[in-house]
Amino acid sequence: MPETLAWSVVGAIHLLWLSARVHGLGLGWVSILDPVEVTRALDVPPSWKLIAYLCLGWPEDIHDVPELERLHWQARTTEGRIVLDR
Repeated sequence: MPETLAWSVVGAIHLLWLSARVHGLGLGWVSILDPVEVTRALDVPPSWKLIAYLCLGWPEDIHDVPELERLHWQARTTEGRIVLDR
């Protein structure tokens, strides 16, 4: 299954994200990039596949509401959420 490599990278990023949060670091997964443009800008072989463009560092502020929602770029949706009956 050739897609296994990509999903392994996603799993590693997930663990990096969780580990970063434990240590107070923030990680942002930038999703507004064009993979073709990034590949060209980084001058990497066309056979490379962009999995993620990540920003990792100490956050200036800590918020309970995601930045996309705070800046009114994207409203929070309920689609795909799991609701637990208590």
